[in-house]
Amino acid sequence: MTYSKEHLGSRYSCRAAIWGLAIALSAFAAVSAEENRGLPFGECTVGVFGGSVTADGRPILWKNRDVTNPDQRFIYYNSYERDGIVTIPFIGDVYRSDTTRVYMGANLEGFAIMNSDSYNLDDSLSTGIDDGTIMRIALETCSSIADFGLLLDSTDAIGRKDCWNFGVMDASGTCAMFECRNYSYVLILPEGNDSPDNGMALRANFSRTGNDRQAGLDRYRRAVYLTENRMRRAPVDIEFVLQKLVRDLGNPYDDPYPLPYNRSQADGPIGYIFDYGCTISNRWTTSAVVIKGVAPGEDPVLTTIFAVLGSPVISMAYPLWVASGSVPVYLSRGQGAPMYEYCVDRKARLYDNPDAFFHLNSKALCDDDGTGIYTYSFLLERWGINNAERLLSSWRADSPETQDVSSEQLRIARALFTGYQRETAEYLTEAEPDIDIFPRTIGLSNYPNPFNASTVITYNGTWQGSDPIVRIYDSMGRLVNLLSAGGVSGGSIIWDGHDLFGKRVSSGVYFYTLDAGSFSTSNKMTLIK
Repeated sequence: MTYSKEHLGSRYSCRAAIWGLAIALSAFAAVSAEENRGLPFGECTVGVFGGSVTADGRPILWKNRDVTNPDQRFIYYNSYERDGIVTIPFIGDVYRSDTTRVYMGANLEGFAIMNSDSYNLDDSLSTGIDDGTIMRIALETCSSIADFGLLLDSTDAIGRKDCWNFGVMDASGTCAMFECRNYSYVLILPEGNDSPDNGMALRANFSRTGNDRQAGLDRYRRAVYLTENRMRRAPVDIEFVLQKLVRDLGNPYDDPYPLPYNRSQADGPIGYIFDYGCTISNRWTTSAVVIKGVAPGEDPVLTTIFAVLGSPVISMAYPLWVASGSVPVYLSRGQGAPMYEYCVDRKARLYDNPDAFFHLNSKALCDDDGTGIYTYSFLLERWGINNAERLLSSWRADSPETQDVSSEQLRIARALFTGYQRETAEYLTEAEPDIDIFPRTIGLSNYPNPFNASTVITYNGTWQGSDPIVRIYDSMGRLVNLLSAGGVSGGSIIWDGHDLFGKRVSSGVYFYTLDAGSFSTSNKMTLIK
């Protein structure tokens, strides 16, 4: 279906159009921050699943992000005013050192977006707007699929640098795929009356409306195969996408399942899987998202981002909500997200043979003794998914407050990170989801709590030789104060209720995090005047 302006009509359409016009008038020519155009097998595998094929009737967006720079983080962007436009808060994936471009995410209005490069649309510009800029502006300004169409219209004035498949969804419960050339695009609605997509649209690095040069065809065919097999038995759900699609290691040489793999392929050692670009989860997959939308009429703040930082086969998904006004430090720290740092360390276990650079050691994931990364990461992730689903069920009946969402998001994240850090899931079961039974490596508390004039923050634990830093945030996730604490093994510091500028803050709930080396933990306190 070709996009038509008759489909427009949302209260944010004008805002999106004005944003696009501002970009065009600025005449800036951005170079794409995606830095792996030279990869031999293309980059990114993506999909949109309409409510007609999902277990609960809500759309799902998925992206495996394949880039050579794994140093990324997820961050929360608060609303701000620019050129008379008030932006929409959102959460997005960025490179750690460049927060001006966003490569996948969702906003408070329930609009979500991701993309993959497309190499068969026969377009390429030396200048123009890049995909990371387009997606950041879309998350700042769009509340509907129609809004995104207007944004693309407005960028025609200077052109889009390359060609992409943009997958989007909005709070109406609708999802779509935009196949974009430099100056034109086609909108595909997988659940449209004339759609051949049967409720879903999967893509690698080619567009359905392009020529026959289909980059990433192996990954595309594998995703279609897995999904169609699933749908013969049951509808698509979050766990299937995360644990079957996002992490899949099937390739043209062999189906390596069940793990551990006990054969060889592509001249590699026995037990090693060739994953150089031809597998959905491959050597260049450095992050992923699976975003669950809302049904028509539901509160869009319930849109849930399952964020994966690091190679998916050695990482796990954290549920995030824009309504929390924050992203847990494990995924977002500016000096380097702790999950990224741990994944860098654990990735060495996968690629442990210098003579098999293009091969992954399947026994690092799951071996005959029942150990390996999957023995704890899958169970931890499943616990997180189940906790998120229980919360969503409750919140649909009674809309939550910001501090409730933030508190629950942090509770789940702390449990997931603690289990991942300790390489165990022994405490997380369906019958006993209480995270307080975790043994703590780091202790962090304050007294009194609640407090009036001041409170003493105390900490103890193992710090890897780094002086602790305490950051205090308000309920919207904004940094209030930063305190340097002496003593690497434990100690205390006083917060007198003032911000960075010496101004007394108002009453309310405040969150505080302590970072020391690769260790991090968080807690909350209440100021009462």
